[in-house]
Amino acid sequence: MTSTQPRTQTTQISITPAQLILAFAGLFLLNLLLRVFYIRYDFVNGDEGVRALSAVRMLEGARLYADVVTDKPPGASLFYATVFGVFGRSMKAVHAAAIVWNFATSVIVYLTAARCFNKRVALWAALLFVYFSTNYFTQDTMAANTELLMALPYTAAFYFFIRASNPNGGNAERKRIWASAAVALFAAGLLTGLAAMFKQIGVLNLGFFALYEIFATWRARGERRLSASMWRAFGHLSLVGAGFAFVMAAFVLWLRSMNALGDFWRNGIVLNMFYIDSEPAGLWIKFMAGRGLGFIFFNAALWSLAVLAAWQSIKGVPTSQASVPNLTEPRRFDRTIALWGGVSLIAVIMSGRFYGHYFIPVLPALSLLGARGVQSLQRALGNPDRRRSAQVGIVVLSLFFLVGLFRCHHRTAVLAYETLTGTRTHWSANWGMTKREQEAGVVSGFVRSQISAGEPLYIWGYAHDVFWRTGCRPASRYLTPYFIDGRFADAEATVSSSGEEFRHEAAANLLEDLRRTKPRLILDVEGNFKELPYRELVEFINENYREDGSAGPDPSRPFRVLRLN
Repeated sequence: MTSTQPRTQTTQISITPAQLILAFAGLFLLNLLLRVFYIRYDFVNGDEGVRALSAVRMLEGARLYADVVTDKPPGASLFYATVFGVFGRSMKAVHAAAIVWNFATSVIVYLTAARCFNKRVALWAALLFVYFSTNYFTQDTMAANTELLMALPYTAAFYFFIRASNPNGGNAERKRIWASAAVALFAAGLLTGLAAMFKQIGVLNLGFFALYEIFATWRARGERRLSASMWRAFGHLSLVGAGFAFVMAAFVLWLRSMNALGDFWRNGIVLNMFYIDSEPAGLWIKFMAGRGLGFIFFNAALWSLAVLAAWQSIKGVPTSQASVPNLTEPRRFDRTIALWGGVSLIAVIMSGRFYGHYFIPVLPALSLLGARGVQSLQRALGNPDRRRSAQVGIVVLSLFFLVGLFRCHHRTAVLAYETLTGTRTHWSANWGMTKREQEAGVVSGFVRSQISAGEPLYIWGYAHDVFWRTGCRPASRYLTPYFIDGRFADAEATVSSSGEEFRHEAAANLLEDLRRTKPRLILDVEGNFKELPYRELVEFINENYREDGSAGPDPSRPFRVLRLN
């Protein structure tokens, strides 16, 4: 933070304010067009249903984690609740807000790149983020999921940390620089805390900050005493920690005010440990090779550009500069971004599932490096000795881009056509999203014919669309069954014995909820509710409910009806 060198740019390119406004208008339009046609679906994936129902229950006065249970921090539920509070109970409003939120993340990506490179590189970085944040399977990229929402504060935290590490000004402004850097470091910690409020992996930023300061201390070993460097790093990390602690303290006070602190620990922390442990090594390897490499393949253009920039930054390390890291040197900034991206990838690896949306927090780093890769190709085109290889590289990147475009955005094209023409085609009729909505329509019609909106309804299984369409109130605090049966997605065959006490307590809570609410209908989605290994719960169902046919159109998901005697 003591550097007084003026900030330099790799290329002096003048972009007028009018051109910049026009460029951002184009970016916003692209961001809108890539996402807006999916608004026709209430729930792009099942996670949105959990967030929506928890938000509705919170607006009704329920306590998160105690009266309505989720395994995620409160950020996404609060986001949904805020949208519902302003615009009413509308998933279209949630998706529209998420579109604007994603664009805001691209603006932070732009500001980060513009600070240490130039505006043209920054615009490329924002463009790459806008496009590649949509370039995978629909349920991963088009949903208002926790990773998409987390990306904004997560990226903003990185931006403020970079600001603190790359101050501008001379010796006469030293006090102002220190004050500004201190504020930026506190903001980096605070925003990291906000990122963790959307998903626990937001704390990975703290790991990056610590690694950065360790490397800074090592690189400054020839410039100052080790003790001075360590005190400098300690001061930086203390300010970051203060910002993070501020958010955590506010969160704990909020939970304690609701008497839900223990419930959060149980349902938001302990359960996620079971989730990570539930994935066998064989499935981990299978999903890494399938989903993980699949995400890289369909986004190979971005990954290739990012790897190019990272490789050149490593190959071009200036060995004569051993001072404290000064991010005005572009290659050092490339290496800093690569380190941040590598730390962010830890979350993808830890999960074991390798879902596409788990990669979203890595996309800002990939987009920043990708923009530098674009700059390298542009320079190579101007060099006669490198022009041919650059042209070949552009052809290969174009092929990569087209593969991802056609594979991932054919649905966007179909939805755009159907929206503009007011028709429905056989292409969209075969999609899982469409079939799920059709199923929800049939089951919801049955439920509405039996009970009224606002009445309690219990569904054993995943069918949050039915709650949403009928307006029925969940009869239990648990919106998903894995709290009770321990069968997490993609590891249903494995139930860890370490969570047995947890599951028995959850089953007892479910029984308490059903005894209190006495829903007139229970829908057993897959027909296995009575096979649970909880005697009291099964006895209660057998004594108080009778089977009365099925409500679902799909034999594999019969929605077996259990009617109150």
